[in-house]
Amino acid sequence: MVNGENLFKFIVERAYDGIAVIDENQRINYANTELARILGYSKMEIIGQDFRKFLSKESRGLFSDEAIAEMISKHKQEKLEKSSQRYELTIIRKDGEKRTIDARTVTFYNLEGGIRTLAQVRDITDVKKLEAEKSLYERRLSELNNYAIKLNAAEDLKTLFRLTLDAMEKILGFEYASIFLVEGNNLRMVAQRGYPEPPRLVLPLDGQMGIVVRAVRTARSVNVPDVRIDPAYVKTKDGMLSELAVPMKVGNKVLGVLNVESYRLNAFTENDRKLLEVLASQTAVAISNIKRRENLAAINAFGRSIIKVKSINEILEKTLDTMQELLGFEKVDIFLVEGDKLKLVAARELAQASKFELDLREDAGITVKAVKERMPVYVPDIRKEKAYVKCGSETMLSELAVPIKLGNNVLGVLNVESDKVEAFDEDDVKKLEILASNLAVAISNIRRQESLAQLSKKLEYLVKSCIHIMQVKNMRDQLKAIARSAQNLGWNNATVILFDENLKVKEAATAGPAEDHVTPFSDEKFPGRLWKELLDYKFDRFKFGGFYYLPWSDPVVRDYIGQVSPDISSRLEDVLKSHVNDLLYAPLRTREGKIIGVMTIEVPSGIKPADESFIPLELLVHYAVIAIENAELIEGLEKARKELKEYAGQLEKKVEERTRTIIEFQDKLLKAQRLAAIGELASMIGHDLRNPLTGISNAAYYIKRRLAKAGFLDEQITGMLNVIERDIMYSNKIINDLLDYSKELRLELTETDPRKIVEEALSSVEIPANIQVVNMTNHDVKFIADFEKMKRIFINLIKNAVDAMPNGGTLTIQSRKKEENVEFMVSDTGVGMPKEVLGRLWSPLVTTKAKGMGFGLAICKRFVDAHEGAISVESTPGKGTTFTLTFPIKPKKEEGGENFWLKKRESLLLTTTKT
Repeated sequence: MVNGENLFKFIVERAYDGIAVIDENQRINYANTELARILGYSKMEIIGQDFRKFLSKESRGLFSDEAIAEMISKHKQEKLEKSSQRYELTIIRKDGEKRTIDARTVTFYNLEGGIRTLAQVRDITDVKKLEAEKSLYERRLSELNNYAIKLNAAEDLKTLFRLTLDAMEKILGFEYASIFLVEGNNLRMVAQRGYPEPPRLVLPLDGQMGIVVRAVRTARSVNVPDVRIDPAYVKTKDGMLSELAVPMKVGNKVLGVLNVESYRLNAFTENDRKLLEVLASQTAVAISNIKRRENLAAINAFGRSIIKVKSINEILEKTLDTMQELLGFEKVDIFLVEGDKLKLVAARELAQASKFELDLREDAGITVKAVKERMPVYVPDIRKEKAYVKCGSETMLSELAVPIKLGNNVLGVLNVESDKVEAFDEDDVKKLEILASNLAVAISNIRRQESLAQLSKKLEYLVKSCIHIMQVKNMRDQLKAIARSAQNLGWNNATVILFDENLKVKEAATAGPAEDHVTPFSDEKFPGRLWKELLDYKFDRFKFGGFYYLPWSDPVVRDYIGQVSPDISSRLEDVLKSHVNDLLYAPLRTREGKIIGVMTIEVPSGIKPADESFIPLELLVHYAVIAIENAELIEGLEKARKELKEYAGQLEKKVEERTRTIIEFQDKLLKAQRLAAIGELASMIGHDLRNPLTGISNAAYYIKRRLAKAGFLDEQITGMLNVIERDIMYSNKIINDLLDYSKELRLELTETDPRKIVEEALSSVEIPANIQVVNMTNHDVKFIADFEKMKRIFINLIKNAVDAMPNGGTLTIQSRKKEENVEFMVSDTGVGMPKEVLGRLWSPLVTTKAKGMGFGLAICKRFVDAHEGAISVESTPGKGTTFTLTFPIKPKKEEGGENFWLKKRESLLLTTTKT
């Protein structure tokens, strides 16, 4: 028995639970060490005591004397060997602390038949506390989850902050709570609950002060159980002893901090932290949603605001404003694609805000990468990115580049940078993508408007130009007008070339910088073979619409040029490599498909095939073909009309010539008849007068000699004899003039010059001292003439001029070459002649002198006519007279002279009557 009792004690003393044996009087007969620890009393203090002494008032109510008596009675009546119960009771320890226990009892009979109760006691205070905390946590978590609906329904940040503070206070039980938001490089308190003053606290994120700042920088919750020993603590209210700061994060991006404080040390538990993190996450999502809605609203407002904007620069400025002021980016810039370059066109907060560009053919630049990949490129740490190109600040650490796309066409890039690592997130990407999409549409619309306006102007110009082209009649001028129209439509050197049936260049005109010289394509060194090849099916791959586009960058083009003969390929290469490297040419094809020419154009940079810029050019090519066809038709009609007119003119001329020939023949016939009559008269007079004149001359000569020998020849007789001799010589001259005028002329043609003729004539005439002679003839012109008769002409004219200046004057003789003739002018400053004399000047027997028969000018006229020349006179009474003589340098007739003489005899009376 003793051994059994010792074994019992040995076991229960080592039990993890408290063990007690209670008798029928409810007194403890035995207690193990664990029970003493649970109750806080010693074993001696416990044994012998009513177990109800250690229970709280509420728990003692379960074990009243009546209740215990009832349990014992029931046990006895049912004759149970044992019965068990389980209770959760509250005990009061010796130190007054209340704790919860789990008590399991077994009532049984001992060997003596007495009733005993074995109680197994376990302290479940901590378990119950944990369960209570867990229950509270789960309840609060459930409330927070339900509360998230309210948070997400908040329309603005002010409402959201109020709801968040409500949750922190009413759901989580925090008395002193505040909300901080990240704004650039600062952390600003935006809302609070429990503090006496409104939020004014702003903390720099790059500083060392503020538990909340530490939470932002570490992106982790910070629990400070005793703020007195933390140097970063910033006092917000006197007496605060502990602080818990939880960052509000979306992904890796910290938006702000939920912060709570307490007067108690170590006031915040792990559950507090977890619940506050849940609320912080919900608030961050709500903030993100509100900002997203605000951003979307801002972007939509931006989209609406740029609808009426007509300038790309103004749109870029509005975009920068939206990126900074509404979307919250600090360092922003915009790039636009221009050909093979990506140019910086607008920037904020960057040192290098102009004249910065990147080559799209290379791999340098995050923005270039975004253009090539046609998708956003985010570099969280540019120090690890080889493609990064510095543009401005030295402190940049992260970059986000979003392409400005319209379909698959990239117009440019929206780019943001930050001096923080991992500064951007997916939300930033989405915001910029939406903004870039709006910007792409706006830029495209403005460019389209500008393009349409430009196209409208070009079409308006084209209509006017085509009207002008149609009005130009000269083919070369028309080609020039077509080329200039192409140039005025915005193209570089434009050349219009016309072909013959073998595609050989027959006409060309150029407009543009190379206008002073026709492009090498129009050179004869480019044969029709070259154009046949350039218009052949082999070049169909370069064909679009009615044009051929040869990019110099294409290896096929360069290979082809290498195969063309060197003298052509070098020129062709010069054309393709000049200015912009690319060449556009369009065959001028008629409706029948016949190629009548080609238009070649140097393509300005940035213009690609199928561009709207080609529409006016295509219309111009169409109009050019019509205009050229019309011009050729008009030229043909004009040519036919001219030929018909020429034929009619020739016919009329032939009739006139025939009529004139008949009249001239009649005049010549009449003149011949007169001359024949004069000739007969002259021969008769010369025969009848020369015999007596010879006798008189001989008699006078004889008398003069005889009187001289006899010594009777005095001065008076000598004078009279001289008069007789002089009158005999004058009478003989009249007879010679009459014979010269009336006889047939035969020219002795030799080569001579004006100077020689005039000098000989001047030497044969005695010039009075009061007359000045100005000889302005020269030896330069050689012509064929009868020298003696020419000399006779000028002797007569010189003598007449001398006679016309009895009081002295100036005689001027000039000569010059005029086309295929030599022209003489003999001018005097004499008395001149009236008009009535000029009309009869060339007729014989007309004179203005006191004596003479008037044959001098008539003979001059015959000599001039015999040389197929012309003589005319201009005279003003009192001022002088000018004779103008014109002679062919080479006469048409090999032998000079008149064509015929009339052999028929005619009476002098008949001749005189006709005259």
